[in-house]
Amino acid sequence: MKKRFTGILMCMMMFCMSILAGCSLVEPNYNDYYNQAVAVVEYKKTGEQYEITKKDLISAYQSYGYSYEQYYGYTREEALKETLTLLENRKITLLTAEEKFGINQNGDGLSEKEKTYLYQQTIDSLNDNLKNYYNDIIGNTESEEESDDIKFNGYEKNATLSTDLTIHKIDHSDDLLKDFSYSTARDYNNSEDRKLIYENFVESLINDNYKKAFNYYLRDLKASERGMDLSTDAKSVFEREIDRLYKVLYENYVIERYSLSNKNSDSLTSITASQIVNLYTSKVRASYTQYVTEKDSGYDEDVQNSLGSTYYFRTDEDATKFFTVANVLFKFTDEQQAQYNSYKSKYEEGDGKTYTWEQYQSDLDKLYSQITPVVREYNDATGIYEEVEEADLTVSEVYNIMKNQLSSAQVGGDVNKIGDTINDFIYLYNEDTGMFNAETNYVVGVDKEGNAVSSFVEEFNDASIDLYNNGKAQIGDMTGYVRTEYGIHVIIYTGECKNLFDGIDGSFELNAEAIQTLYNTRVNILVDKTYFDVMYDAIYTDNYQYFENANMNFLRENYNIYEYSGRYSDLLGN
Repeated sequence: MKKRFTGILMCMMMFCMSILAGCSLVEPNYNDYYNQAVAVVEYKKTGEQYEITKKDLISAYQSYGYSYEQYYGYTREEALKETLTLLENRKITLLTAEEKFGINQNGDGLSEKEKTYLYQQTIDSLNDNLKNYYNDIIGNTESEEESDDIKFNGYEKNATLSTDLTIHKIDHSDDLLKDFSYSTARDYNNSEDRKLIYENFVESLINDNYKKAFNYYLRDLKASERGMDLSTDAKSVFEREIDRLYKVLYENYVIERYSLSNKNSDSLTSITASQIVNLYTSKVRASYTQYVTEKDSGYDEDVQNSLGSTYYFRTDEDATKFFTVANVLFKFTDEQQAQYNSYKSKYEEGDGKTYTWEQYQSDLDKLYSQITPVVREYNDATGIYEEVEEADLTVSEVYNIMKNQLSSAQVGGDVNKIGDTINDFIYLYNEDTGMFNAETNYVVGVDKEGNAVSSFVEEFNDASIDLYNNGKAQIGDMTGYVRTEYGIHVIIYTGECKNLFDGIDGSFELNAEAIQTLYNTRVNILVDKTYFDVMYDAIYTDNYQYFENANMNFLRENYNIYEYSGRYSDLLGN
C-alpha cells in the first residue's frame, strides 16, 4: 500500500527536556567550563538565586535549540539566545509550580502515586535508551508502528455541547496519572529504592548484545562528562545518569501538571457556539474561493493529500468524485513476497510459452491461499492490541467474521457504529500500517470519464471504484478478496467526500444552530472526532497560546534575570 507521510510538527519543547544522553558541542578540558553560569534567575520575593549553567545550555541546544537554525533560519547566536530564554522560562515555571503545589525534587509534597510514577518513568527511560543502543547493534530498524503489537491512539474530547448550545470544557487536570497503576510503592529519594534501579538494570543484561549496548551507553555518558573531573567507574557514571533522568522527568511532570491546572481558566473555556460555527464557515468560504472563484487547479491533489483540511468539495459536473475507503490487508510474509516477485519476473521476462499465463495464475492462486492472517486481541492493562500466537484463523474465517459484524452494524444506519466496527477490524486483523491512527481513510477519486484519480495500485483502485458504484454504495459495504502485490485486501466503503451543508457559495452563512451538525459529524467515521472538536481545539489552542505568553510575561516580572552572553560566545562557531 501507499506509504502515508504525516507532517512533523517541530515543537520547540519549551518545557519538555530530553531524556536521551548526548555528546558534547565542544570538548573542554576543565570542570569549571561546564559549570559556569550563563544566566541567573533571582526570585524577587526571597532573593534566592538559581543558575542556568553552560552545560544546561549545551544540552538544551542539542535537544531542540539547533532546530531554530535548521528549520527557522535563525543564526547560531539567535538560536542560543532563544534556547537560553526557554531555559529561563522553564526554570521560572518549575519554581512557580513547586510553590503552587507545595512540592520539590526531594519528594516533599508528592503523593505515593506520584513518587512511584516518577520512579517507574526513570526505569522506563533507562530501558528505552538501552534499547536504542541494542537496536543499533543488531541492525533493527523496525519502528514501533510496524510491529505486530499496535496501539490505537483514540481522540480525547476536550468539550461537550448541551441542548441549549452551551459549550462545557472537559477538565483534564487530573488525567496525568489516570492510566498509571502499581503494586509496590517506590520513592526515588529513598536510598534503598534508588539502589535497586542500578542493581536490577545490570541484572537485566541477559545476553552479550545487551551487555555490549550497556557498554556503548556508558561510553557516550563518559564522553559527555569529558574534562569534568568526575569518577569514571561504571557504577558512578551510570548513577549520575539515573539522577539526571529522574531530575528531567520530575521537572517535566511538575511543569505538565502546572500546565494542565491552567487549562481550565475562564478566559480559555468561554468559547461559544457562534465562534465554532463562524470558524467553520470561514474555512468553507476559503476553500470555496480557492477551488471555485479562483479555479485552483490543485483541487484533486489537495483532496487526496490534505483531506482533513479540505472544507469544500466541488459539485460541478467536471469535478472528480472523491470517496474514502478503509483497507484491511492480509499481507505476504517476506518469503511469500519473494516468491511472488519470482513468479512475476519469470512470467514477464519469459516468452509466454515455457511459463504460460495459466501456470502463472495457478502458482499465484496457491501462493495467495497460503496467506495466514495476523490476529490480535486488546489488552486492557496496556491499551495495546497484541498478536495472538497460533490464533488458527484462516483469511476466509476472518472475512466472514468481518462480513457478519458489518452487516449487523449496518442495521439501523448508525454511521458511527459502523465506523467503530471497521476500526476494530483495522487493529484486530489488518497489516496495512497506513491505516493505524490515520487522520483520514484512503481517498480514491473518479473523474468524469470514469478514470481513477489515485496513487494506489491499479487493482486497489478498480476494486474501490466498483465498490463505490457511482455513489450507490452504503457505508460499511465491503469487497471480496482483492489481490495485489502486497497480499489480499478487503476494502470497506467509508463514505463520499461531500459538503456538510447545501447552498455553499461566496456568501455562505450558518446560524449558531448549525453547531449540532458539526457536533454530530465525525471527520473520520473510524474515530470519535467531530468537526466541532476540530474547530473547538483550534480556537482553544489560540486562546491557550495567548494565555501562556501573557502568563509567562507576568511570571517573569517576579524575577530578576541576569544573562552572561560572553560566557557562551565560544559556542557561536561551527
